[in-house]
Amino acid sequence: MLALATCERLPLADGSVDFIWTDPPYLRSFIPVYGWLATEAKRILKPGGFIIAMCGGLHLNRIMRMFDDAGLDWFFEFQQQSNGDAPVVWKHYADQLDYPIVARCKPILCYSNGPGRPRVGGVMNTFEATHGWSKQWHHWGQDVASARYYIDYFSAEGDLVCDPFVGGGTTMVACKLIKRRCIGFDIDPAALRTSQARLANADIYHQLPMFADLEVLNVR
Repeated sequence: MLALATCERLPLADGSVDFIWTDPPYLRSFIPVYGWLATEAKRILKPGGFIIAMCGGLHLNRIMRMFDDAGLDWFFEFQQQSNGDAPVVWKHYADQLDYPIVARCKPILCYSNGPGRPRVGGVMNTFEATHGWSKQWHHWGQDVASARYYIDYFSAEGDLVCDPFVGGGTTMVACKLIKRRCIGFDIDPAALRTSQARLANADIYHQLPMFADLEVLNVR
């Protein structure tokens, strides 16, 4: 299901969602939406349900305070590794030149509504997607592989997954591939139309591998 809505107040019942996977905008002017997201996550998640949100590293401290203040339980910080060009993030100073930082990884914050436990153990703290990374569907679009990976670990088949910033529909595609129900919201009607069109061809993503070439170490 796709619907036009703002994250400030989602049209969902209290305690109705199993899992939230989302990628809000990172610019400083959008930082307040993380407060809305945290508050709504506390309201709509079932007890023990998780929210995982990508975010930029420049305002990470403020975002984490918002999630803490909303009453969510901290679980872990994951990282999405860049597999190509890395963006330059500018640290702003009032009285001197701004400082450039090459961001080759992205924080992914994980909280739960009360104590929560992932469906299975062994989730990796970093994920590098080698396929499916594309901005063709949305200028802030993310890859299907990483969304599918974390959704699989933190939800079960048939669970209801919510993405309040659905953008180009990455979350919707990932959920379709692994048999989750999904509801996506966005304030941009064009994004919703793009997501709907993309879902019609979601089966092509079955060819994508789940993992990059990783060496898994058994640590005892």
